[in-house]
Amino acid sequence: MKINRFKSFFLLPALFMGMTLAGCSNSEDIVDGQTQEGMGSVSFTIKEKNYEPVEEVAGTRAAAPEKPEIQDLGDGWMAEVSLVPDTTHAAEPKAKTRAINTPTHYTIQAYQGNVKKGELKGTFNGANFTPDAGQGKSIILPHGTYDFVCFNDKVSANGTQFTLNRADAGTARFTVKRGVVINQDPKQFVEFEMKHAGVKITHWVNFINCPFKGVITGRVGIYMSSTLNWYEPANPSEKLKYTIDTAPNKIPETEVYDLVTNGYTYPTMGQISQPVDVKGTFIGSMVDNISVGDNTGIYNNNSTDYVLPMTDCAEYKLTFTFGELYGKSLVGKTITVATHKLVEANKSYRIVIGLFMKDRMYLFNDGTAGLQSQNPGKTPVGVVVEPYKRIAVALKDADNGGTSPIWSSSPGRESQNPATNYDNVFGTNFLPYYSPTTVEQSPSSSPARQLALDYYQTVGYGNSVYITGNGRPKRTWYIPTTAEFLNTGVSFGKMHNPNASLSSQLLGNFDYFIPDNAPTTGFTGVSLNIPQMDMVSFNKAFTDVGGTAPTGTYWTDIECQDGSNYKQAQISVNSTGFGLGLGDKTIPAKVRPFIRY
Repeated sequence: MKINRFKSFFLLPALFMGMTLAGCSNSEDIVDGQTQEGMGSVSFTIKEKNYEPVEEVAGTRAAAPEKPEIQDLGDGWMAEVSLVPDTTHAAEPKAKTRAINTPTHYTIQAYQGNVKKGELKGTFNGANFTPDAGQGKSIILPHGTYDFVCFNDKVSANGTQFTLNRADAGTARFTVKRGVVINQDPKQFVEFEMKHAGVKITHWVNFINCPFKGVITGRVGIYMSSTLNWYEPANPSEKLKYTIDTAPNKIPETEVYDLVTNGYTYPTMGQISQPVDVKGTFIGSMVDNISVGDNTGIYNNNSTDYVLPMTDCAEYKLTFTFGELYGKSLVGKTITVATHKLVEANKSYRIVIGLFMKDRMYLFNDGTAGLQSQNPGKTPVGVVVEPYKRIAVALKDADNGGTSPIWSSSPGRESQNPATNYDNVFGTNFLPYYSPTTVEQSPSSSPARQLALDYYQTVGYGNSVYITGNGRPKRTWYIPTTAEFLNTGVSFGKMHNPNASLSSQLLGNFDYFIPDNAPTTGFTGVSLNIPQMDMVSFNKAFTDVGGTAPTGTYWTDIECQDGSNYKQAQISVNSTGFGLGLGDKTIPAKVRPFIRY
């Protein structure tokens, strides 16, 4: 295949940290101890640039997600597929250039009228430049206009043609500066901003409502306020494997830049075939004290590929080759990318796949949980929200003969740690009212809490008192935190944001709801970015087994301090999804109990 691109520099995606190629002292810049009038001693500055998102991302919050393509994989499996910008570095409005921090060998060539007039080779490390043996530290050029080419050793030069192979796409750097005027005596600098010559594509698989149990196999380090751990699936049958591949002769294998035509060609086409085992890194809260050998629910797996520009993302497909979840095989399920996108140099992309299991798991009144088809004759009492955290939501509201309870007769402060901003409200690690050190605690001070606790009498499963572990109820019906309630939207209603940050995706936080203008203290003047849900799917999780889907306004166990007022966070469920508000404690709202079974 031959593709020409004219009037664009040979600048391709970059992930490396940074590099600086600095000039030397005046005496070092003089070749053979002298220059002549009308000639300049040209030295160079190099900095390396990070990969950039496909488009600018304003602020640190994630952009609104594009509408994903829904793919029915058969046998109760579904996938949502999106091609989105990689916002890993969204905190930087523009990808920054950085000084070289690893010794790197570069070649710099000067051309005039497509004829090479000079060349410089050497190693750059920080602000230091060490020329190759027999070379000076600068190029002496007569005054005039020049084209400069700069590249590392992953790019090969043959006259005025420069070739890059796909195998080197992740590490190659190349750039051209055309029309540079050299007219200063005795010294002049030319600055290069080196971008990656390849494209970074990450395949991000999110197990949205079908997490598997992972075992921590090692500690990577600290990520923000969390621990970063290596993991792999704990259950041998759940050690999923898949391939990422393309059809033959669809992916550029070589890219050739021609200085004379200022264009690119792709003379060799090939195929990608990359096997992937589902394992990787897991971010866990430091307060959870995760250590090697611990089990945890895993919600994400990713793999990274580096390709040449002009690769079409629609050529990619993902095919599972081994494994099952909850006894349902994934072998042979193939996921494709619908978006035709010819990737650009120095850009970073994410192919985001949300995997859904259409069949729901239920909690039964004998304390077991699983698919209804695998538990004939059992009576369901709740829908499982997070299987490996063992959390379920009741099939019906709790009420007092058709009436909803108030939270408290007192509007004043009740909790030890009230939320003071939206970051507190949406974080999964923000503990509710009850104390982490309490073994038993009566909820009778709150009519809403008491009503949730008494739900065990309605369904015949649960405890009559709060039994807590790590500050959270166990085998007891309780009022959920905001994040726990919102997770029902993820599990049942496909509510997720493929542009959410890495920490948000893995920790299950919902801070991507919060706009950039949200106050650091208080809750006023903000319109939250809550995605819409698939309400048909959400409702069916309850109604398929005779339950009633939530609708209306519900209490959560997060107290909020807004100025001098103390209110309770509430989740409203409407025809399109969720809403969040702060409710007066003395005004009734509904109760939908949750349980850790």
